[in-house]
Amino acid sequence: MKFTTIFVFLAILVLGFTTAPAFADNITIQNASFEMTNPFLYSSPGFGVWNTGPIPGWTIISGGAGSWQPGPAAFSSVPNGSTVLYSNGGLIFQTLGVSLLANTTYTLSVDIGHRLDGFVSNYALSLLAGGSVLNSLAGSNGLIPIGTFADESFSFTSGANVPSGSLSIILGSAGPQTDFDNVRLVATPVPEPGSLALLAAGLGFAFFVFRRR
Repeated sequence: MKFTTIFVFLAILVLGFTTAPAFADNITIQNASFEMTNPFLYSSPGFGVWNTGPIPGWTIISGGAGSWQPGPAAFSSVPNGSTVLYSNGGLIFQTLGVSLLANTTYTLSVDIGHRLDGFVSNYALSLLAGGSVLNSLAGSNGLIPIGTFADESFSFTSGANVPSGSLSIILGSAGPQTDFDNVRLVATPVPEPGSLALLAAGLGFAFFVFRRR
């Protein structure tokens, strides 16, 4: 037991001196849950109120899109707040004002809805740095249980060399309508290969000391 305790203690020391803590950083997205809106100009019983944009913090590149507060005929609930972004075959864009960091994993998450009245559309989520697409995710909201939202996400891990330019997000829809809410982007540093090699060597040395005892 004594030797096991010594080994564990040495392993903890190695971990402490060879690895740096990896803290996740939530990157700021303007109007991430679409609660900031322009006046609602249209309404329908059971389906709530909506407008045709503009959407504060976001740019509508093409197609029809706007802010919508769904009623119970469309969704039983909304993931965050009371307002969502709807896109009728459009593209919505935001530049985040931060650059891509080296050796970092970025995870983009968006809640995507499937209306109770059965509108089925394809959607695409993209993360870019400057004009370069880092990664994207495409799917159909028809795979999401009707009347609900699902949390869809993908990741990208940068290397030592990264493209220049600000990070940006594109939300896209192809079909009658896709509804988006609660956009999140998290950056988490990853250990450099040299640090991992040093960690392995340190643990090997600690194990050698334990066996010699």
